[in-house]
Amino acid sequence: MKTTIVGSGTAGLITALILREAFPFREITIISSSKIGIIGVGEGSTEHWKLFMSLCNIPLGEMIVESRATHKYGIRFENWTNHTPDYIHSISSADTHEPIGYYAAYNGFIMNNRTLTENMAPRSLIENKINANNPHQSVNQFHFDTFSLNKYLSNICISRSIKIIDAEVIKVNLNSENGYIDSVMLDSLENFESDFWIDATGMKRTLMSEIGNTEWNSFKDYLQMDSAIAFPTESDPSGEIRPYTRARAMSNGWVWEIPTQDRRGNGYVYASQHCTDDQAVKEVSDLLGREVEPARSFKFDPGHLKKFWVNNCVAVGLAAAFVEPIEATSIGSTIQQARYLMHALSTYDLNSKKIQEDYNLKMNTMMENILAMISLHYVSDREDTPMWKQQKQMKKPDYLNNLLELWQERPPFRDDIPTNSYEMFHVPHFYHVAQGQKMLSAEKAEKMISAYGKNQFVNKLISDIKLDQTAHAKVDHAEALRQIQL
Repeated sequence: MKTTIVGSGTAGLITALILREAFPFREITIISSSKIGIIGVGEGSTEHWKLFMSLCNIPLGEMIVESRATHKYGIRFENWTNHTPDYIHSISSADTHEPIGYYAAYNGFIMNNRTLTENMAPRSLIENKINANNPHQSVNQFHFDTFSLNKYLSNICISRSIKIIDAEVIKVNLNSENGYIDSVMLDSLENFESDFWIDATGMKRTLMSEIGNTEWNSFKDYLQMDSAIAFPTESDPSGEIRPYTRARAMSNGWVWEIPTQDRRGNGYVYASQHCTDDQAVKEVSDLLGREVEPARSFKFDPGHLKKFWVNNCVAVGLAAAFVEPIEATSIGSTIQQARYLMHALSTYDLNSKKIQEDYNLKMNTMMENILAMISLHYVSDREDTPMWKQQKQMKKPDYLNNLLELWQERPPFRDDIPTNSYEMFHVPHFYHVAQGQKMLSAEKAEKMISAYGKNQFVNKLISDIKLDQTAHAKVDHAEALRQIQL
């Protein structure tokens, strides 16, 4: 089955490489015009990136060098609440599970009113230091220079017999009987045929819009953010490189900072009903103490296509969904999409309606999970601006509301979130953010641990974790990256 991807941004390239790994002999083509730019001056991944690298046999050291990557041990949230001005969402490698399903270490720290940031995330991160023992093997998330990453992935695609055609699709030719895509016309006036199509054209949705699959599940009832400006800045003058993403809450949204080896990618995500583009630029300029010139600006309706897959076409990346960048879900969700797609396409033919339904169901469930996690960041006691006041009054998605109501009565358990492998976020992720936003009860954590008779066990576990945090030699993050170039 001939498979064609339209669009060669990060989403299209990732999808192509995963499909190539699954189908070594299938004809896979990418169509993309070099005239069309890409969004981004820096990107972050989730832990799914390591899974992608393993699946597609991408060498770690080579990837770091070629994409100008840096380590990402989590996201540092600043000023999102009045009570916790600074916390890190960083999933620890410590074994915090118990056979009966509760999280002993997490609840132990919460019981003692100790933040997970202070105790689970290595404090060396604040000093820009990382584990000196196999430093690049101990991290599963990264920051990238978007353009360098795409060039690197494109070269891998070519080396693995994935054809890349530099052209623009100017017309989509549909079968008059069943509405399937037969071919596309390129700007060279050539008609290009394929059996299966993947729309990776970002918010333009070149293929899906022609099929008529534009019905959108909007999240605007839960989230106000609908605009963003992106701008690069030079690296820290000190030469230090932070091994985490920085997310600073502002009057009308939040500002990201993503360090790559050569510069920092930044952006301001904001609610346009409370802030004009010019006001956004001014607010960021005041924050940084210098005038900012946005490299890009864009508007979006947070949400996703109700159907990711229609007829013989699947949308991936921004063509399928975009909520907002706060947890760097775009790359991770694309990896999840492509992973499931490779299984679905192994037996797919034109009569495989149930496969399509199942795919759409799983992807919709994934988006509900993402919405819950992103919405959790906005459950805040801030009321200092109209945006934050309004956000406090907005309803929460049912997925999140049910979790928060449950966690008022007891601490989180492992099985509170479905455990299928296509969910983006699991209970440990929610633990870190929920505690940072003060959604978890120290009293309930203590009551549960005492009821289990686990006080002594928990104290020992906490002691071991704290010792482990200081047991390893540390190396400066920037120096470790320089060494890998040698």
